[in-house]
Amino acid sequence: MAAGRKVMSNSSGVAAALVVALLLVAAASGAAGARVCNVDTNSLVSNCRSYCTVGSTEASPSGACCAAVRGGDFHCLCKYKSVLPKDIDGNRAMQIPGKCGYGAVNC
Repeated sequence: MAAGRKVMSNSSGVAAALVVALLLVAAASGAAGARVCNVDTNSLVSNCRSYCTVGSTEASPSGACCAAVRGGDFHCLCKYKSVLPKDIDGNRAMQIPGKCGYGAVNC
């Protein structure tokens, strides 16, 4: 049972990492207010970056971060998993959906 939960969390986490990566890339390119895979890039970057930054000690993503990824099309985001910036901790980013209570996503 615990292994099943771990897989669910990791699958969801991949989607979250993709969301964060995609949005950081969009923000860096000046795509202000852009929506990618049903996620507002500005909201995701401003609300989730501190949790995902390398060296972060935050125990969990903020409520605002969870709200930023709520309703996102995680399956759509799967195609962006190779674009994580170096300053983003992929493991922490992958924890977002699980820590926010969202379901499994299979990329």
